[in-house]
Amino acid sequence: MSSAIPGIKSVSARRVTLRLPNPVALGQYIIKARGFAVVTVELEDGTRGNAFSLDRSTPVSECVNEVIAAPYKEIFDGDPVSTFDKLIRRMSSPISSGAALRGLSLVDLAAHEAVARHKGVTVVASHGKTSKKHPIWAVIGYPPSRGPEEIAWEVEAAVTAGAVGVKLPVGATAKLTRERLEAAVATKLCPVSVDLAWSCRTANDALEIVKGLDLAWVEDPFIPGSIAELVELRRILDVPLTSGDDEAHLYHPQVFVETGAVDMLRLDTTCQGGLSRMILLNDYFVKSGMSISWHVYDAIHHQVASILDAPTFSVELSAPGASVDPFAEFIKAKAAKDGSKSDIGWRFDLPDFPDESDALAGPPRWDEVKLNYA
Repeated sequence: MSSAIPGIKSVSARRVTLRLPNPVALGQYIIKARGFAVVTVELEDGTRGNAFSLDRSTPVSECVNEVIAAPYKEIFDGDPVSTFDKLIRRMSSPISSGAALRGLSLVDLAAHEAVARHKGVTVVASHGKTSKKHPIWAVIGYPPSRGPEEIAWEVEAAVTAGAVGVKLPVGATAKLTRERLEAAVATKLCPVSVDLAWSCRTANDALEIVKGLDLAWVEDPFIPGSIAELVELRRILDVPLTSGDDEAHLYHPQVFVETGAVDMLRLDTTCQGGLSRMILLNDYFVKSGMSISWHVYDAIHHQVASILDAPTFSVELSAPGASVDPFAEFIKAKAAKDGSKSDIGWRFDLPDFPDESDALAGPPRWDEVKLNYA
């Protein structure tokens, strides 16, 4: 164990549920509440690191508490990267995919923060790097039932807040999805992208929604495992294609790179191995020649992007009241109200959430969003 970093006193996780004021309909998927796994790693000197993410209704917290906590604590040597590598090799069968990989990812992120907070620095500085400014994209248009007439004001509000582009989710129907995209593109204020949220079955299904639209990218049109469909869509699509938001397994992102299925990588440290796996893949990312688009969790991913050498195309966030990532939106709103700011770790303080509560009501409040991360 490193003489500079204490051992781990405890690793724990719990589930927090935030009830949404308005259901989110992603295609046929109706979301009435968002469940989050919140993980804490406490060092022997009392320093704590935290991480959180959507648990997608899977037993992430149980996996942390019952499968990962004890061996992680035992193996931890002061370096989260080497600890991750040792643990994944020892226990690859139970923890290399699904809820368990999500749990390990969050434990890893929390451990990186605990180490950084022990040092009194940011996670970026803990790795000897300097925080950089990355292009911020706003996730807008929630709930997706909102019509095209309500899109233009949010594009303008997000751009005024400092976003360089916007991304819209799939609507309840293909027709509504296209109409909302047309409304966003018509503002001519910034580039526009779309998350089709695994709603399409064939390449032609996806093409019918987006053909002729000048989009920055098309994202996640098919369910995980649809490599042939992605390859075909990329062949006939005239704008960039990307995928990978919720690929919670260790074949991601290599399967996309090696098959030439996408133009850009979508990555999420909270379900794909944490910061440590991204560091271990750093050279691979660089050699791939592909840019990275990070899936929400902006406070974490902005720092991760500064640690890696591969270029970042986008880091995305949502405004308080949007119900995209209501946990992070709560944190942003509280920080704006209190005027508080953390300058170490992941650079946010975790409020004491009850197990269940109501998410912030809309509409999205872009005036509360601060985009200066550097």
